[in-house]
Amino acid sequence: MAEKVKLAFIGCGGITRSHLEQGLKNFEDVQFVGWCDVNEKAAAARREQVGGRGEVYTDARRMLDETKPDAVYIMLPPFAHGPAEGLVIERRIPFFVEKPVARDLDTALRVAEGVERHNLITSVGYMNRYRRSVRRVKELLEGRKPVIMHGGWVGGGPAKYEGIWRWWVQKDKSGGQFLEQTTHTIDLARHFFGEVEEVYAVPVRDRIPRPDFFTIEDASMVQMSFVNGAAANLYSSCCTSVGGGIFLTLWATDMKAEFTGWEHSVRIYLPGDEQITIPGEPNIFALEDRAFIDSVKAGEDRGILATYEDGLKAVAIACAADESMRTGKAVEVKV
Repeated sequence: MAEKVKLAFIGCGGITRSHLEQGLKNFEDVQFVGWCDVNEKAAAARREQVGGRGEVYTDARRMLDETKPDAVYIMLPPFAHGPAEGLVIERRIPFFVEKPVARDLDTALRVAEGVERHNLITSVGYMNRYRRSVRRVKELLEGRKPVIMHGGWVGGGPAKYEGIWRWWVQKDKSGGQFLEQTTHTIDLARHFFGEVEEVYAVPVRDRIPRPDFFTIEDASMVQMSFVNGAAANLYSSCCTSVGGGIFLTLWATDMKAEFTGWEHSVRIYLPGDEQITIPGEPNIFALEDRAFIDSVKAGEDRGILATYEDGLKAVAIACAADESMRTGKAVEVKV
């Protein structure tokens, strides 16, 4: 491969802006060649963010054929996934995809099959796996038996239904908070405790007045049973404006870890009153982007910590939870 990786983007909203701002725009081994979005102004804004490098498109197929990128970032809302991945897979291009990787399990399964068929390099935006705090807890769990875990994303929800928040509150578009936002905690639960075999979920609705287009749950609680016998309870809420936050606490037989905040700072408790405190990194996107670009350049994995398979399994857990909310029954995770 050439010295620089030719990079194109499908989806040019706020999450793309954050990746660029946190370091990607300054990678000297990246050549920005294309920016595609249904909103041409958004694509133009991202082009401007990197000093005018690359061309602006509203048609992804045309962009891929004209710019011939070495790798693609797919940065779309849940309901828009599938067609873009199909175009990239057809051309056998490595891709980074923002979480969640799909709104429904069938879409994620189709994409996963294409990725496996062509043995493509992929990365999914579960950036917390790259944090020093998460890596240290993962190391300490080796050789210990996991026991229980609880955590989630608890807050008051959007103040205005504008921009992404317009589709975020519509169930058929976002899939609900557990799929779209708490997916980060779903992924960490798998990362720490292993595969999930069954979920039981309880929805909470009608807590506060909502507009007619607000169709997601106000909150939910999802109990997860792991193959190894451990258990977890994950919370999601967008109707509790006081005392919320992002958090995750887990216990192994002789260890406890408490993660707090978006940055996932951690305090670890070990035998003999030993405590370890690790602050979270502010610019975490740069770490996962670096691993993806390095892997594309090498033609093999060079530090990617979350692949499309991980994204698929997180969607499978969330879809099982959604089925449980509808039926009131425990549901087996099918992937």
